[in-house]
Amino acid sequence: MTATDARTREYDRFGPWIDEVRGGDDVPRLYRDHPIDFASAQLVLKVPRNIARRDATPEMDLYDHLLVVEPARLVVLSRGGDGPGARHAAGAAGYGVRGVAFHQVATVRHTVDLLDGRLTVRTTDGAALTVRYNASARATVDRLVDHLRVATAVAGPTTTGWALLAAARAHPPAPLALGRDDTALAGDFREASRPRPDLGLWAWHGRQRVAPSRPGVLGARRLSHALSPMTLHGAVVAGDADTMEVFGRHDWLVRGTRPVHSASRLVVPLSTPERLRLAPHPAYDGAASVEITAGAATTAVTVPVGSSAYRLFAAAAAGGRLGAAR
Repeated sequence: MTATDARTREYDRFGPWIDEVRGGDDVPRLYRDHPIDFASAQLVLKVPRNIARRDATPEMDLYDHLLVVEPARLVVLSRGGDGPGARHAAGAAGYGVRGVAFHQVATVRHTVDLLDGRLTVRTTDGAALTVRYNASARATVDRLVDHLRVATAVAGPTTTGWALLAAARAHPPAPLALGRDDTALAGDFREASRPRPDLGLWAWHGRQRVAPSRPGVLGARRLSHALSPMTLHGAVVAGDADTMEVFGRHDWLVRGTRPVHSASRLVVPLSTPERLRLAPHPAYDGAASVEITAGAATTAVTVPVGSSAYRLFAAAAAGGRLGAAR
């Protein structure tokens, strides 16, 4: 295939969707010199630039990322990237290469807010790799998250991982009943558990309004919250022998009265957490902050005090001899 043919084919197929790459001819021309072993790769995806079809031309490099799930790591090639592994052709912006070993993954988080989709992989050295995309391709990225969930289960649970498992078994939640406003969260959990009967419900909580702490000091702030209240949104906590997953919104806390229809899926391999800390939220009454630390990476989740999620994490913190803040 000539360079002109490659440009034309890439342009003809361009759109907001994320396509699977099954062979060399499907690789965007910008990344053609990167070696890919399609026989061993579990999944290869190309992520288009977030531009309208009418603004694209055959001369442009039309794909922001190429994602390669190898047997032991995730490789991300990014248009115009710099740093270690960057490759630059003469007269071109080139691309950067980043690899994430599966045993170093602390969390995988996939969020969708309207058409803004983001996949963020955090590693135990404190680094974060984020891929942004048009959220119309959400189902394809969820498929990638499914691959990463399996691939990152490379070892047995840590002490903290075992504490989470023990807490889930000791504190079974009431049947899931999130209410009409959060039926989508229940649907996200059920969609993920349909092919995985071992993915059990660990805890859940519905949305609720929360007020700022210290009313005597922050009277003006409390007044502003009366006009634009803060909502602690609902979530579903689930898990199996290898991972914990939290299904929620793009942010745990959201101001305002407009409906929130975003979605988030957080995957925590139980083989990496080293510490779990539960403490009162620093800014809002009735809320608690859960910090899960793996190496230099800390992930925070906000839950209502007294909810089944709160009880789960409090039991895990105590069981892991990590101390829940009172």
